[in-house]
Amino acid sequence: MARTSWFHYLMLLLGILCISWSAIFVKLADVSGLSAAFYRMFIGLIGILPIWFFRKRKVISRKSFGMACLCGVIFACDIAVWNVSILMTKAAISTLLANLAPVWVGLGAILFLSEKPGKIYWIGTLIALFGVTVIVGFDQIYHSRLNIGHFLAVLASLFYACYLLLVRRGRQDIDTVSFTMISMASSAFVLWILVLVFNAPLSGFTLSSWEALVGVGLVSQLGGWLAINYAIAHMPSTIASVSLLSQSVFTALIAVPVLGEHLTFMEVLGAVIVLSGIFLVNKKMFSRKEAYSTA
Repeated sequence: MARTSWFHYLMLLLGILCISWSAIFVKLADVSGLSAAFYRMFIGLIGILPIWFFRKRKVISRKSFGMACLCGVIFACDIAVWNVSILMTKAAISTLLANLAPVWVGLGAILFLSEKPGKIYWIGTLIALFGVTVIVGFDQIYHSRLNIGHFLAVLASLFYACYLLLVRRGRQDIDTVSFTMISMASSAFVLWILVLVFNAPLSGFTLSSWEALVGVGLVSQLGGWLAINYAIAHMPSTIASVSLLSQSVFTALIAVPVLGEHLTFMEVLGAVIVLSGIFLVNKKMFSRKEAYSTA
């Protein structure tokens, strides 16, 4: 496999590690979901603006600008809908349903892109999703009653899948920094509107809350999605979507030393199953010894 492809996988891994901190930071912030979502985007936007001005890159076309804005709107909808779903159903169930994104990405790749995932992709995806189910717990799934929160979590997974598919196409004529900056600006605007509509608080937080919000904005949003947006432009969206399922595994591992949480045997088993499914999907990519390139 070409060195450039190894680098793209390393960038994807770096991005996943960064966004794995998002749930930790949000929990430490202890503010409303919409408030955390807005500041995640707004602080990330503040962080990327100096980088964008320093690089002095220009957007190539209106189409690229529009695509980046659209991706930002979709990403904002994903975060907002998922946060609302958590309030209306169990967080674990909402997380499980939100992780259906690789299924929609696979179907979208068949319908709208030239990428056609094979049997290994679907098998690996099902294995990884089963692992997430094990982590969540069969008891929570069995005793969960169907409500609007479940529908919203599935809707969030559809938004997330659309974002991943559009990034692959939208990054063809625009550099990573410009794309990420524009998409975060549109996300922040949409979330700001939602904050006003639902009257979510934007002030009165403690110092520790502000520190956590800065962390989720700079580490999870800015660092994480700069790396992921770069990597997705150089690999199939299907591969990236399944790999992103490992976020739940890394979050659980980070929570042990940071939040003092403990992993049960079933959670460890589920993590192993998730990583096994991801490895199965990516193993085929490495065996091909192909490098992906993009404009």
